[in-house]
Amino acid sequence: MFGSGGVQFFRRVSGARECPVRSDRRLPLRSEHFPVQARGREIVTQHGVMIAVATDPAMSEEIARRLNESDLSGQEDQWAL
Repeated sequence: MFGSGGVQFFRRVSGARECPVRSDRRLPLRSEHFPVQARGREIVTQHGVMIAVATDPAMSEEIARRLNESDLSGQEDQWAL
């Protein structure tokens, strides 16, 4: 809706920071990124690359759990075909 300029504007207005650690932050997660882990508020790939920051550690644990379950389910679906 806003295009890339609108996203940049939203980041400035909301005070959100760009993630300097992950250069491919716009690329989707792939199987080689899994399993992900929660480290405090951060969610990191198995290679230690931060992919997200949650509002609190409990939320990051839940997000990591759901992402891992979703990836596992997708792998199981591939084998079922």
